[in-house]
Amino acid sequence: MLFNTQIPRTVVTAMALSTTLSGAAGAGPGAASEIEDRLGQYEARFNSADPKAISRLFDEDVIYYGPLGQVFEGREAVEQRYRNSFEAGFTDMEVTTLEIEVRGDTAWDIARYTIKDPSGKPLSGYHLAILERVDGEWLVQRTLVNAVMPQPPQ
Repeated sequence: MLFNTQIPRTVVTAMALSTTLSGAAGAGPGAASEIEDRLGQYEARFNSADPKAISRLFDEDVIYYGPLGQVFEGREAVEQRYRNSFEAGFTDMEVTTLEIEVRGDTAWDIARYTIKDPSGKPLSGYHLAILERVDGEWLVQRTLVNAVMPQPPQ
């Protein structure tokens, strides 16, 4: 695919995904259950503080958009991102699945997460992950994570 330098790559990726999703047939409930299981694996691997195991949930060429505006490209960068989080003292993740949509070998999920920061204070946010079934395994291709900010006083 040729990229027009005037159009951000993320826009082109979103347009391509939209075209793929709109033309693909939906998959059965088994695929959604597999993705739900992957989210459970993510939570368990985080709570085991195992950045290598977490990174294996992501494709080699993943692009991970972090909650503070960072962009991590590739599985190794994602592994290092989690290693840094654990070294900083982030712990105790809980993941609640909000939506899963499967279209053939492509899917997306939206989930809410909570973790404890290094001082033990709970933090929360949401993630959107785009997954692809690769050799029978659902791998995250792109993910966008945000953090819920406190509302300003009214």
